Amino acid sequence: MAEPVTRSDFLSFVLAPALFFAPLCGTPSELEKATWYKGWMAVKKHMVEPDADLSEWIFARIERMHNQGQKIPLLDESGNKTGYTLSLESVTYQETQVPVLKVGVIDDRTGYTLFYSWADPESHRVGLNVRWFQAGLTRIDE
Repeated sequence: MAEPVTRSDFLSFVLAPALFFAPLCGTPSELEKATWYKGWMAVKKHMVEPDADLSEWIFARIERMHNQGQKIPLLDESGNKTGYTLSLESVTYQETQVPVLKVGVIDDRTGYTLFYSWADPESHRVGLNVRWFQAGLTRIDE
């Protein structure tokens, strides 16, 4: 059973923002500075509107997206959600302890990641292409 949060745990969080104490499991985690990307994403229009022409795409520019788990929904020309969301996150796989930059596409109806790709966390460019959904991101060096 998890121990309750104590005042010293709270003060540790407030006074040392680079170290976060997760009171439920008692394991400290280090916070990382976000890295920013810009780019684009596109989906074949018939995946959103079944009667659409097979050659049409819904395209969106991404002005800023960070690598700390940000999710951006793909909107059509009218500003309506298409049902797909792009996610970007720096993760370390528990089994291998290998850090990666992961870009994925989420099905908004189920919340499940349909597919993803990964690259070195220091990559300046990352993307994916599964024919009917494509995305490309380029690091913004600030």
